[in-house]
Amino acid sequence: MKKLPYLRSKQRRGRWFHTYRRGDIERSLNVHGLHPDDPRVMAAWAAEHARWQDMPPNTETPQAGSFAWALDIYTSNNEGWAKYSDGTKESRSAIFKRYRQTQGLRPLDTITSEAIERALYSKGGHAAVNEYKALKPVFEHMRRLGFIKKNPLSNIELDRPKTVGFPVADADDIEAFQKRWSVGTKERLIFDLGLYTGAARSDLVKLSRKNINDGLMTYERQKSKVKASVLMSVELRAVIERTPDIAPAFILTDLGTPFKAESLGNRFSKAARAAGIKSRLHGLRKAFCIYWAENGSTTHQIAAMAGHMSLAEVERYTRAADRNRIVKLLAAGKS
Repeated sequence: MKKLPYLRSKQRRGRWFHTYRRGDIERSLNVHGLHPDDPRVMAAWAAEHARWQDMPPNTETPQAGSFAWALDIYTSNNEGWAKYSDGTKESRSAIFKRYRQTQGLRPLDTITSEAIERALYSKGGHAAVNEYKALKPVFEHMRRLGFIKKNPLSNIELDRPKTVGFPVADADDIEAFQKRWSVGTKERLIFDLGLYTGAARSDLVKLSRKNINDGLMTYERQKSKVKASVLMSVELRAVIERTPDIAPAFILTDLGTPFKAESLGNRFSKAARAAGIKSRLHGLRKAFCIYWAENGSTTHQIAAMAGHMSLAEVERYTRAADRNRIVKLLAAGKS
């Protein structure tokens, strides 16, 4: 096994002791008695190492076996945590921060399913669902490492609220936006690329000419890691021709740098309000699906271009009553 920096493992009277020693400071990892190759030793080391490398100076080490200690182990050197998008990490980190303040000192083995279920039921709504999604993998990670025997969230069932979803762009929305923002404005560029690629904002900010190959706009969706391959329509080609040839991305800030996903979403939301519509960037995917349905693409083909969109969702979008009007507006928007 690869030697981990600053890890000191010594055997005394047949029992292993593990510490993190850096300079004149040596801290116990509180996983004594375990063999150095045990994954729990590595997990405890990774959490302590992260405090030195990634956290503010003099960040205190939580009590071993506490919930705060579990959070540190989960968010350091863990593939499950690393695979999430930046947006997911940010929202769940905010949840972890609140729980760290209120429950951080609580020993893991005293946290029961009943206590968590009551707390989530009391909170209710989407907040409870989001906290459930954030907390469950933390306990599961600790269970798989062997720190606890059971994940207290494994048998909890929540009353999930009905999801309304993102407002979608209908024909009136498209017409209003095209009227308010003319070709040549940054707002119109964001709108048109969103329409003709069907890309989410986290993917849209990265798209450039490097993604074009053999008549396709190809990229891996950040959220799902699923590959999306969009045919280069006449309208999409026309939009791209209006962007700088050597730019690092199609859509750039006023400083000439690529947008952050959240900033792009905020810019579009502001432009949408100015146009008098409620649709968000994600809401443009309906019009994207309708465009390709009218151009003869099958449900499976549209799903492949949209990337990880369910067939039922595609079919629901393409049944829109005003689909002919939407297609005419999209075609008109290329000029």
